[in-house]
Amino acid sequence: MYTILLLAAAVAVSFGQEPTGVVQELGAARVLASKFFLSQYAVEDKDYVVDYHLHNIGDKAALKVTLDDRHSFPTQTFEIVRGLLQVRWERLGPGANVTHSVVLRPRQFGAFNYTAGQITYYPSEDAKEVRVGYTTAPGEGYIYRLKDYERKFSPHVGDWAIFALMALPCVGLPLLLWFKTKSKYDIDLKKSK
Repeated sequence: MYTILLLAAAVAVSFGQEPTGVVQELGAARVLASKFFLSQYAVEDKDYVVDYHLHNIGDKAALKVTLDDRHSFPTQTFEIVRGLLQVRWERLGPGANVTHSVVLRPRQFGAFNYTAGQITYYPSEDAKEVRVGYTTAPGEGYIYRLKDYERKFSPHVGDWAIFALMALPCVGLPLLLWFKTKSKYDIDLKKSK
């Protein structure tokens, strides 16, 4: 459902961004692109998955389609673990879609502005000019420091173990005294019978 709403918003935005006086070509390719973050949190030195979806909603195939998002994830801030930030497809047929994923690892923590990736393509086989478009831009986000992330989301096993060791005398000593007293009275009760 979320994908359909986002796709509808992308269609509305892409058709609303045409300059005045420009008529949309009939029978040409029209590529919509979106960028999603599959990881819930961006954390320093942990994998962060970015997913791109490209959809051709036109009547003809888009040719020499390229997706370039290198400027969104600079190498001094992100390490590329798997995938490419610049990819190319020779042909994206009418009504077709393609998905591309990249696994990144943030090197620094703090606020970060996630910008849109750029797509370029030829809208038809006889087109002379390249059409340029952009993916959705999630905007500003925060990359968590690893220590803060682990403090907030780890199971705290060590903390619970220390708590159990500290609570053991407070609970164990009264239990031991109760058990001794109970066993003493149980023995006296058995002797009297």
